[in-house]
Amino acid sequence: MINLPLLLHPPQVDSDEAFVVRLKEKFSILINNQLITPREKDELWYNIFEAHNASSRGYHNLSHLYSITEIFDQIQPQQVNRGIFYWITFFHDYIYKSVRKDNEVKSAALAKQVLTPFLAKDQVTLIATIIESTARHLPMTDHPEQFFFLDADLAILAAEEQLYDRYTQAIRQEYRIYPDLLYRPGRKKVLAHFLEREQIYYTDTFQAYEKRARANLQREIANL
Repeated sequence: MINLPLLLHPPQVDSDEAFVVRLKEKFSILINNQLITPREKDELWYNIFEAHNASSRGYHNLSHLYSITEIFDQIQPQQVNRGIFYWITFFHDYIYKSVRKDNEVKSAALAKQVLTPFLAKDQVTLIATIIESTARHLPMTDHPEQFFFLDADLAILAAEEQLYDRYTQAIRQEYRIYPDLLYRPGRKKVLAHFLEREQIYYTDTFQAYEKRARANLQREIANL
């Protein structure tokens, strides 16, 4: 079974949580292979840290990024390029505001802008495309990175009940500006979207968690 190291809260400072130190190490390993200066590297990490450490983020924060990278490192899926996967991870929720519906498009555009100087054009295009696909969690390409990332991004749906409940509380925090009268129907619609799909997960690794994910979704709907 996959270990889901989902902490569901952002640290207050760069050294506040061990997972942030580890995430920064992973980022450093990733970017050391690129033609980028130490100053640019530090600036990029700072921007990623600040974007995901905003107080408005209850779930889509640094711990979410860390969890996705840990899942990849645990499984080490064949044919999935680690560098591409990691860049998708670091940028897919870079822009995240609960009141907007274009977060994914804007995050993809930002990834293109930042990564174009030191990645190949086809790599940048793939990264941006997969980021955009997370808007509805439907594939927009047939690359292995596409399917594994969509599954890893939704790994929380198959978490054990206690952790899943913490996740739902964190999501509610992100949408706290909305009263229950508006939040509950919207949330039910999102959950029903996944339940209506023939399969929530695309890869063999995650399809083993399909039953538990559906049970969590059904339980949340019943409790809304």
